[in-house]
Amino acid sequence: MMNHETLIFVCGALRSGTSLLHLMLNHHPELKNPGEFDFFFDMVTDDYQSPELHNYENWLLNHRIFLSKNLFFPREAKEYSEVLKSFKDQLSEENKVLLINIHRHFDKIPKYFPEAKYIHLIRDPRDVARSSIGMGWAGNVYYGVDHWIETERSWSKLKPTLSDNQYIEIYFEDLITDPQVTLENICEFTGVTYTDSMLNYHESSTYEKPDVSLIFQWKRKLSESEVKQVESKVGGAFDKLKYEKSQYENFKGSLLEKAYLKIQNKLYKLQFSIKRYGLFLVIRERLSRWLNLANQSKTVRTEMNEIDKSVIK
Repeated sequence: MMNHETLIFVCGALRSGTSLLHLMLNHHPELKNPGEFDFFFDMVTDDYQSPELHNYENWLLNHRIFLSKNLFFPREAKEYSEVLKSFKDQLSEENKVLLINIHRHFDKIPKYFPEAKYIHLIRDPRDVARSSIGMGWAGNVYYGVDHWIETERSWSKLKPTLSDNQYIEIYFEDLITDPQVTLENICEFTGVTYTDSMLNYHESSTYEKPDVSLIFQWKRKLSESEVKQVESKVGGAFDKLKYEKSQYENFKGSLLEKAYLKIQNKLYKLQFSIKRYGLFLVIRERLSRWLNLANQSKTVRTEMNEIDKSVIK
């Protein structure tokens, strides 16, 4: 039986199914998964230095995800680790195992939560890259796979430091095709008994029941050139996963082709931002950032947050 004081991190790339898994976990009476908390570690430096508390608090004041969690910042805290512990305590519920979703910087977690356990959720990078375009994060799959690569590199740093009973790895495709067995494995890992209520998430959310059409969409929706681009960029990471590469040759890409992909990526993201926020707000955001206008930047970010809340699922 897992100690209810144990914190479990659900580690997976954006668009890999972490939101779906969050809903499933949160429908178990002995589990609590309040969603994503990348702001725990986003300001920790690459050499694992904690942020100054004042800077961290100011950064959080305009952070859409933080504001949605109804957490208070513990101003009596003297150390960054105390702030994170306070957040954990605020999120915890008696007699429930706490799980929180993280999409990056997994290797920074042990410094602050040395006893933590981990669920690593993996999705085919070709589907993640395609899905990223629809979110406005990239203008093509060549850049759409970048955050998946960042996530898996971070996991590769963390994994060798863990004991075998400290983590479990699951695949999004298994969660969709055989959700009960996959959830039973997760429940065994977390020390609770599986319940069918975990599959009733669709009754109280905008998400549908597991749909096999959601897996391996790249086979139907990506061109040969796009598949080559993703596979060449992912490279050797495929060897560590259960996915098979296509039989296509690697994408080498001339300087002209790569320049085109870079420009396409930037233009698409700009067009997406203008469509969502409007040209005037996008210009204000960029000017306030370029001119380092802190107050104006906060105002603009607040307006953008409100728009995001209305459109993000």
